[in-house]
Amino acid sequence: MDDIIGLMDHFLDEATQRTDTDIRGFSSLAEDAAISHPWPGNVRELRNRVERAAALARGEWIMPADLFPEGGDVKASSGFTPLSDVRDAAEKRQIERALDQTGGQISKAASLLAISRTTLWEKMARFGMVPKER
Repeated sequence: MDDIIGLMDHFLDEATQRTDTDIRGFSSLAEDAAISHPWPGNVRELRNRVERAAALARGEWIMPADLFPEGGDVKASSGFTPLSDVRDAAEKRQIERALDQTGGQISKAASLLAISRTTLWEKMARFGMVPKER
């Protein structure tokens, strides 16, 4: 289960290289839906769903309905998560990706995220993502 997001990104990269689509990535809701899915078909099912979603997605972000068009696989929640919690989780996940891609370089990560270094530092502090000493 820990590898789902990484595998999704890998399969999406492969799919977008083959099809020349404008997909930018997965929405945080799509990632959450994928993480909560039991994946009875294992990696093969994940690859197939990502490839289909990349081909059929209507926007630049893959949404849960793109991954699970049948609707029954996305677990319904009995309540709502506050929107601020959802936004924070998505921002933290995107910051982690940018930092991974840039090898932890704050300036380059901020540039990828289209925010200032100061804003990135503030968000990292709020999320408890204190950078390691150099």
